[in-house]
Amino acid sequence: MTLFRQLHDDAFLAFSRDHKHLYAACLLDLHERFFSGAPSFPTPQQVVHAIYDVMRANPVLWNEGDDLGSLPEMISAGRRRIRKADAALASEKGDKALGLARQLYARLLAWGWLEEEEYGLRVTVDMAMGPLLVIQRLASLNKDLSQRFGGLIVQIRLNLEAVEKLRPEITDRKQREAALAVREARNQADQFTKSLRAILADLKRVRRTVMETKTVATRLEAFFEEFVEQLLLKDFESILTVNHPYRFRDAIVDLARRISYTPETMQVLAEEYTASSMAADIEDGRMAAADDLLAIESIFDQIGEMFDRIEAFRRQLEARVRNTIKYAERGGQGLVGRASDLVRRLDALLRDGRHHNATTEWSIEPLRSPWSEHHQAPARQPRRPVEARELAEPPSDPLYELRKKLRLEYIARIAPRPEDVRRFLEGQVPPFATREARFMEIDTVDDFLAFDCARRYALTGEIPVQVAAGFDLEPRPDTPPHDSEWLRCANFVVRRSGPLRKAEAARAQ
Repeated sequence: MTLFRQLHDDAFLAFSRDHKHLYAACLLDLHERFFSGAPSFPTPQQVVHAIYDVMRANPVLWNEGDDLGSLPEMISAGRRRIRKADAALASEKGDKALGLARQLYARLLAWGWLEEEEYGLRVTVDMAMGPLLVIQRLASLNKDLSQRFGGLIVQIRLNLEAVEKLRPEITDRKQREAALAVREARNQADQFTKSLRAILADLKRVRRTVMETKTVATRLEAFFEEFVEQLLLKDFESILTVNHPYRFRDAIVDLARRISYTPETMQVLAEEYTASSMAADIEDGRMAAADDLLAIESIFDQIGEMFDRIEAFRRQLEARVRNTIKYAERGGQGLVGRASDLVRRLDALLRDGRHHNATTEWSIEPLRSPWSEHHQAPARQPRRPVEARELAEPPSDPLYELRKKLRLEYIARIAPRPEDVRRFLEGQVPPFATREARFMEIDTVDDFLAFDCARRYALTGEIPVQVAAGFDLEPRPDTPPHDSEWLRCANFVVRRSGPLRKAEAARAQ
C-alpha cells in the first residue's frame, strides 16, 4: 500500500507477538542511544549489547517461562568479543540471555527495523527513514503527553513583525532571510492547533476515566490525579496565563493581513521563497507566501471555537464531580445514613422506657392535609361544538417590530447596492478624470462600505452593469497601497468611461 511503502511488510510483527513490550523497549532504547541526537553508526556488537542491557534492566518483559535471575553486566571491548564485567557472575544464564539478544537483533533486521551497511571491512547498523519516523513518533508518545506552549505565540508574533519590516531596498542577507520565518510561523500555528486538539482529546479521556470509576473515593482520586495534576496544572496553566493566545490573536491576524496587503513585502517574500527553492518562480513564491499568511490568519481567527469546546468540557467535568460530592452525603454511608441510625437508636431508648421525659422544646410546623376541594380535578364538561370565528391577529410587539426594522436597515446598509457604489465613485472621481484609491477620502461608514465594494470589484473584475456603465476599475498592486484610519489595502484605479462619460462629454459640448 502507498501508506506503508517506506516500511517492511512484517514491520508491525514486532508489536503483535508475545514479547511485544520487549521489542518496544528495545526499539525505544536503540533510538534514544544511537539514532537520535549526534550522528552515530554502531556496530552489530554494540546493538546486541544494547538489547542485552534492556533485557537485563527489564527481566519481567522476557522471562515469563524461564527465571534466569540476575544477569551479569556485559561490556563491549574491541570489535569481535564481549567480555564480562564480573567473571564471578558469568554463568550459563548470561550466555542464554546473550543468545536471546542476538535472536532479537536478527528479527529486527528481518522485519526491516534495522539494516546493516558495509564500509570496507567495517559493518555498521542504521535505521531506514520509514522505521525512524515511526519510532520517533512512538518515542514522543512514550514521553510526557502534556503540551507546552511556552513562547510559541510570542515567537509567531515576533517573526511576523520582523517580516513586516522587509522592503526591496534592504540588501542585508540576514534581514532578508527573515522572510523564511513566515513558513516557520505557519508550521508553529499548525503545531499550536494540534496542541489544542490534544488538550481536547485529553479532556475526553479524563472525563471517561472519571465517569468509569465505581465509588466516590476513586472518582475523586481519578479527578485530582488525571485532571488537576496532569492536565490542569500543566496545559491549562500554559494557555490561561500570560501565554494565552487571545492576548496576541488580534495582533497576529492584523500582522498577517498587513503583510499580505503590502506589495513591497510580498515581493521580498516571493524572492526569498524562490531563492531558497521553496517556489519555482517569483509568481509561485508570491502565491506560496500568500497561502502561508492566509493559513496563519485563518488559524488564529478561528481558535475561539476550539477554546469554547475546551471550556465547555472543563465545565461539564467539574459539574459532574461537584454533583458527585453534593449527592455523596445522601447515600447510605453519608450524613443521611448516619442520621437515620441515630434516630433509630433514640427511638429504641424511648421504647425501653429509660428516658420518659426525653423531649426538647422546639417550634414544629403543624401538619396540613394535602386534601382540599380546590385540589380536585374539575369535572368533565360536555364537548362544545366547533364554532366558526374570525382568526385573531397575532399580538403586535413594538420591540420586535423595531428590531425587525433595524435589522432590515442594517442588512441594506452593510451590503451596498451597485447604485450606492456608483454614487460614491461619482463623488470621488471628477468628470473626464482618473483617480487612484490611495487618494480617495473616506468620511463615513457608508463611504467605507462603498469603497470596500469598489475594491472587491477591482480585484475580482466582476463589475456590475450599473457601475461598469460609467467607470472602469483596475488593480494596481505595484503602487503604494491605500492607508487610512479605516483600512489598509492594495491600490486600484478608477476612471470615467462607458456611455455615461460619452453622455457627459456630449453635454459639455
